[in-house]
Amino acid sequence: MQDGDLGAWEKPRILLVLEDCLARPAFRTQRQGLKRTSVLADPDDWDWAITSVKTIMRYAYNSVPCEIITFLSQEAADLAAVWFNRYDIEVASVEYYSYSHFCRSLTWRRNNIQEIIDTDPERVLRYGQLGRTILWDSEF
Repeated sequence: MQDGDLGAWEKPRILLVLEDCLARPAFRTQRQGLKRTSVLADPDDWDWAITSVKTIMRYAYNSVPCEIITFLSQEAADLAAVWFNRYDIEVASVEYYSYSHFCRSLTWRRNNIQEIIDTDPERVLRYGQLGRTILWDSEF
């Protein structure tokens, strides 16, 4: 409470999984000597779910923080954060987690999480009551 306000100090937040929920990251092959490796392409080349991104902007307008999480890599999180900044899309954070570590951390993090939105029904089962499945490029 602050200045007689009876509202909760921490607002519930929404967690969205980046891959297949907000974007489908594109990869390009890069040659290193005789080896070819696959690296993430520029985020402008990714397939973005525009309807879902617009929904994030609507939540930000209503002061509901949306956090983006990814299970791909720290590089994917960094590239997505750059893309969100480039196009003035207000997200609270973009973070990388290993999937098993994220699921284990839900036991102590769940107090102020409103929901975790994902497109993979098998992953949503591990989120418990916090998980919600959406279709690609849809509102949530």
